[in-house]
Amino acid sequence: MAVFVTVMTAVSIAMLVRFGHFDRVTAYFSGTPGGLGVMTVLGEQAGGDPRVIPLVHATRVFFVVLAIPLYLLLVEGLDVPRGARAVVEGPTAGPDELVILGACAVVGYFAARTLRLPGAMIIGPMLVSAAAYLSGIVVSPPPSVLISVAQVVMGAGIGVRFAGLEVRRMAWPLLFGVLSAALMLAGAMLLSAIAAPWLGLSRTALLLALAPGGLAEMSMIALALDVDTAFIATMHVIRIMMIVALAPAAFRLIGWDAAGPTVSNGSDAAD
Repeated sequence: MAVFVTVMTAVSIAMLVRFGHFDRVTAYFSGTPGGLGVMTVLGEQAGGDPRVIPLVHATRVFFVVLAIPLYLLLVEGLDVPRGARAVVEGPTAGPDELVILGACAVVGYFAARTLRLPGAMIIGPMLVSAAAYLSGIVVSPPPSVLISVAQVVMGAGIGVRFAGLEVRRMAWPLLFGVLSAALMLAGAMLLSAIAAPWLGLSRTALLLALAPGGLAEMSMIALALDVDTAFIATMHVIRIMMIVALAPAAFRLIGWDAAGPTVSNGSDAAD
């Protein structure tokens, strides 16, 4: 994960600067596959374009969430379900367990915010609910209807990020958001095909673990496909924590500023 993220980030940034004509600060924080909110704030503080950075990240997540199921269905020939197949068989959580899981969500969220963990909204509830399952307090999965609702909310959450978008002005960063995402996803497909047999892992699980999508989105896809959700979520937590911890330090080490050799950003190119 560490090597893959480092290499693909460097290649993505180089593409955004060289071919997308992004200024170097905007390219750096747009091409780093970390949290949208964190990268936007850090990029704006460093002098990057606060319109382009979140747009590229939202486009990346949207593209990956759309492309992976299509790839698994059309290329890998997997049976991609339309709903939450992982929880349709066997007993599901009753009212008492659902109350406990709801409490886990609330406690986990506020605990993660207090500790300032990245992705607090998903990581905190995930860790606390995992503890509830490991301890045996909860033993059954949630009903499929709740998982389906969560998937709908997640998809809508990605879509609303494009509200108010001026396509004419932002077509250029949209294009390079797609190209950057496609480049990273192609790298994940290649590495998963090579490394999965050597590591003794499912190729689908490793692909979802390496894919440059959001933690919550990749976890939901893993849950729907009944793939190793815990492994995939853990890998994405590692990716996010690594990027949040190291990307700002690496940026300072590089010594870039907004006034570099590349003077136009994505929105300027679009105009």
